[in-house]
Amino acid sequence: MSGSNYFSQKWSIYTHFSREITVFHGRQAPEKALLVGYGAMIEEMGLKLPLPNKLSLISSRYRRFSNNDWQVFTPRHKPSDDIYGHIVFALKYEGVNLLFFKKLFEKIGREATEYITSKEPKGQYGRRIWFLYEWLMDERLDLPDLKDGNYVLLLDETLQYAISRPVNVSRQRVRNNLPGTVGFCPLIFRTAKIDEFIRLNLSDLTHSIINDVQRDLILRTSAFLLLKDSKASF
Repeated sequence: MSGSNYFSQKWSIYTHFSREITVFHGRQAPEKALLVGYGAMIEEMGLKLPLPNKLSLISSRYRRFSNNDWQVFTPRHKPSDDIYGHIVFALKYEGVNLLFFKKLFEKIGREATEYITSKEPKGQYGRRIWFLYEWLMDERLDLPDLKDGNYVLLLDETLQYAISRPVNVSRQRVRNNLPGTVGFCPLIFRTAKIDEFIRLNLSDLTHSIINDVQRDLILRTSAFLLLKDSKASF
């Protein structure tokens, strides 16, 4: 079945991705709530990939919190219950999941992706979806280059670490700040602990300590550690 037929026959009828859960794939939810975002899409479409470390829920209560397994949002955060609404929610609150988008695009194809993107072709989330398709699939969508509008960052740097010098992509007017290439692009979620290590500037601290040690001692130590590691490996 082609991507467009899959889209018209399935998603135009089954637009309800959210469902109430208390347990999901062995994970106990903190309360009965609606599953949304990446988790809901992976489940509904049967995508073959690992679940995100944190899944998102919409609570009936007006409180927002998170733990190691869940992010819980208030009713006002509830996305429109279709594929575009859940993708927007995921990009906004769960970050970019490259494997998810790769599997999604492989399943729905080019025409369905064009349909999704056409909902808001100049909106920041539509442009991100458009860019990710062409970047991951190495195939152009049948959409004209944008001629105006502000550039938007691909990664939300409050959620994930990105390169400090993004590359402007004029076609979608997106600033590509992904920390890698399509062949290898590890994404790391921002945490207070990692931020603290970055602030400590451990690389410069290491160099300052080593600079106070005699060079021959460093070389002997390095050779000893290499020999010890080689013996352990052998």
